Amino acid sequence: MREQILEKIELLRQQMISIGLEHGLDHPDVLFYSQQIDLLHNKLLEIEKEDWKNNQLKRKICYKFFLYESRAHFA
Repeated sequence: MREQILEKIELLRQQMISIGLEHGLDHPDVLFYSQQIDLLHNKLLEIEKEDWKNNQLKRKICYKFFLYESRAHFA
């Protein structure tokens, strides 16, 4: 899924650059492609956030700190 989104972003970027060079950066199609890239980028960030969140839940490690007399122990 991530790779597909990255490929779509790259294709849209190439089209946006091509139109921008041909018609100027203020052309409506350049704005359209830029908005599409933004939407895909946001979707990619959501996927990566969920992946990170899922990995953090799997790796949840709990350290406890105990003080006994004059010594500190980690468990």
